[in-house]
Amino acid sequence: MEQGCKPIAVISGDVVNSTKLSSDQYEQLLKRIKEIQQWISEGDSANTHSIERGDEFQTVVHDIENALRYTMIYRIGIKALGKAFDSRISFAIASNADLRELVSESMGQAFVLSGRGLKAMKGERLFFDSDCAELTESFDLLLKYLDRQLTELTSRQCEMILPMLRTNEGLSISELAEKFGVAIATASKSLKASGWSLISELNQRFINQVARFTHV
Repeated sequence: MEQGCKPIAVISGDVVNSTKLSSDQYEQLLKRIKEIQQWISEGDSANTHSIERGDEFQTVVHDIENALRYTMIYRIGIKALGKAFDSRISFAIASNADLRELVSESMGQAFVLSGRGLKAMKGERLFFDSDCAELTESFDLLLKYLDRQLTELTSRQCEMILPMLRTNEGLSISELAEKFGVAIATASKSLKASGWSLISELNQRFINQVARFTHV
């Protein structure tokens, strides 16, 4: 067991209507969740994950400034699989975690807040909480708008945004267009229609605010 005062983020999620997925769709889903968890570990090798019953997932994030980006990668990565796929995700940032070898056995305020947020969800698909009231309040309304924006994305738009999130905008528009075999103008139009500029701006705001409130 590892105890520490340094804040961590915990992402908890489950797949919407997972029982309605066919066997092939379930295999697609499981593969994608494992891919996403691998991508997140590439961001920080200390990040750890779990998958429960194939449709519930959890990630402990140590590079907490990336918590929103990783949460969006989960949501968008799953939605990119097609109309039948979506998820509900709650993430939280807090200090004083009791981290164990297995994520499912770890404890702490971030786990409590993240799990509580997921259980309390009704119509929404995205929720954020933290042990810093000011940080939580500063993103309450913004993340409600983000939730609506992500919900309205098509699977194709999700496919286009996913590489941008994965590389933390390390891809240029021309590289993105080449990756999908489309014209630069088409890639640019797709990103614009998806609200990518605002999504990117919100992610950067989150990074800056987390650094300010948690002194990372």
